Amino acid sequence: MSTGALLAACERVDQAVRADPRFSHVSHVRLDLGGEVVFDQHYRGPVVADVFSVTKSVLAALVGVAVREGRVPDLDLPIGRVLDLPLGTQTIRHLLTMTRGCEAEGPYEIDEVAALPGGWLERIAAAPALEPPGTRFRYDNGAAHLLAGVLDRLLDEPLAEYADRALFAPLGIRCWQWRRDPDGLPIGYGHLHLDAAALAALGRLWLCGGRGAGGPLLDPDFTREMLTPHTPGGPPENRPYGYLVWVDETGPLAGGWAGQHVHALPAADAVVVTTGDPEFDFGPPASDRLPAGWRPAHDLVLEHLLPVLLDG
Repeated sequence: MSTGALLAACERVDQAVRADPRFSHVSHVRLDLGGEVVFDQHYRGPVVADVFSVTKSVLAALVGVAVREGRVPDLDLPIGRVLDLPLGTQTIRHLLTMTRGCEAEGPYEIDEVAALPGGWLERIAAAPALEPPGTRFRYDNGAAHLLAGVLDRLLDEPLAEYADRALFAPLGIRCWQWRRDPDGLPIGYGHLHLDAAALAALGRLWLCGGRGAGGPLLDPDFTREMLTPHTPGGPPENRPYGYLVWVDETGPLAGGWAGQHVHALPAADAVVVTTGDPEFDFGPPASDRLPAGWRPAHDLVLEHLLPVLLDG
């Protein structure tokens, strides 16, 4: 690719973020190419910030570490045995692929669950079945929180401490926060706080097949399965879905509300990170200050950067 064309594309993204009110919430844009930082601009908001549903992809990576270490013996392990909850034939694999087949709306919608003073796992587990597990994809925040509970039970240390020791530290991630539910469990579906460099390290981990600087971090077979589409997926990103990550012909994509995206591009050996600051307040009631008609900066990445990065 042309270096001049790439820098010009970065400039177009930068100008749009600064000038277009639809992108007035954009917090950070970063491009790493071949492990080197090409563009890195922070616009507004905290540097270490809520990455919302990108948390799910980090959680999947933690499962991959635990599989390599023998702490997760079988992805087809029924999760009801682990959590001592009535979850039928739902397995870890169903949670990873969002195919557990349960209602995720009404009283089981995650904002309704998060309003409870406790017992989030129990409420999620009580969601009625809509079809047998493994039948089809349904975006399911509750599934990710169940997975956090399962992993926390299978480890011999608290999940947040495990994340710090087994994943964050090897990737050089030192500044992070992870919000917990009222029962003390790190929230599996969102509210992990990271900076753009940490998100870029996650994308680089995908490009390296789950290997860190010191060797394998994630189980290699798990990593291949994580980054392989298992269903056609659906909203909100409308791409095929792997293990808590979207995967299409360009590469894996972690996505979160308000414009959080980590897009790894194997063909270009590149990682693009975009984040947004919605000025979110948990309340109650929860509120944000996203501008009317807002768009994620990833739209600019698709328009300006990907054609250059994937040229040829």
